[in-house]
Amino acid sequence: MTNSPSDERYVVRPWWRGRALHWALLVGASIVLTGISLERTMLFVYEPVPEFVERLRIGRLFMLAGSAASIAAAVWSQIRQYPLWVTICVAAPVALVGMATMVTTPPSLMPQVFGLVALPAAFAGLIGGVTFKRA
Repeated sequence: MTNSPSDERYVVRPWWRGRALHWALLVGASIVLTGISLERTMLFVYEPVPEFVERLRIGRLFMLAGSAASIAAAVWSQIRQYPLWVTICVAAPVALVGMATMVTTPPSLMPQVFGLVALPAAFAGLIGGVTFKRA
């Protein structure tokens, strides 16, 4: 038994369904973590002293966290049915910077060079996802 008349229909949507705030926070966290990792792994002269080794280890851990956030945001972007370019832009930090950080040896500045492209692309994906309106 219900209290409502039979001709009335209610559509109950979760409050987060139409909002992009949580997704935007995840993308922002990905951008910030990737930026911190780029700062931590930027070594012009590398010597195997404990300070440099620890700095590099922390930078790689930040890159791992940033990559995980970027992958999660890209998957969530596809679930929310954003355009493909938004998903690609949001996944750019893990595709470019994350792979370069994990593959190159410590004195390389290749992740920082890729970061010049990947972080603005992720920011563009963030703006595109927040302003996207479904038809």
